[in-house]
Order: sequence, then C-alpha cells, then structure tokens
Amino acid sequence: MLTKQQSDWLDGGIEHFNAGRFWHAHEDWEALWISLKENASKELVDGVQGIIQIAAMLLNHQRKKVRGVTSLWTKSSAKLTPVIDGLFGLDIANLYVDAEPFHLDVGSFSLDATIVKIKYLEI
Repeated sequence: MLTKQQSDWLDGGIEHFNAGRFWHAHEDWEALWISLKENASKELVDGVQGIIQIAAMLLNHQRKKVRGVTSLWTKSSAKLTPVIDGLFGLDIANLYVDAEPFHLDVGSFSLDATIVKIKYLEI
C-alpha cells in the first residue's frame, strides 16, 4: 500500500510520462523509488526502477544517444520482467511491448517516443 505522497509521485510520473515529459516522470518516480527502498520488497523497488529506466531510455532516444538507449533497455528489461503482470495497477506488459521497438530503432531514430503511454490494467 502506497502512502498519499507515494501515490502522488506515482501519478505525477504517469502524467508526465504520458505527456512525453520523460525527465519529469523520471524525477517523480525516483522520489517514489527512494521512498520504497526503506521497506518495500525488492521486486517492487526494482519494478519502479524499471519504469524509471524506460523513461530515461525514451529520453535518450529523443536525444539520439545510442549507448543510453541500448544500456537502459537491457537494465529496464531485467527489472520489469518480475513485475510484467502489473505494478501498482499499471499495465507493465503493454509498456514493455510498446517500448521494446525503441532499442531496435537506434540506427535511424525514426520512432516517436511520445507514442508510448503507461496505462492501468483493465479489471
């Protein structure tokens, strides 16, 4: 269960991410991640770090930084795999599928990172 402040960081990050403001999403989620490190499970802490890394990967893609995109994709993949069925109600599987093409696009940088959105799982 998240505190009010943690929920605000999660929701703020989602709002920024879905608006294509990847740096701001990263900042909100980093505050959440730091707060979770004290008492949450490793899986949750790593899952939040994984969505931070997706945001950073997409920012690197926008900036045409090959090394940043490829290394962050590898790191985020490892962190998101354990929470692929959901993290705080987020559709991580869909995020993973939507973000995956960007590490393959580093030769041309033809994809638009702002098309990637974080959605909630449908119940």
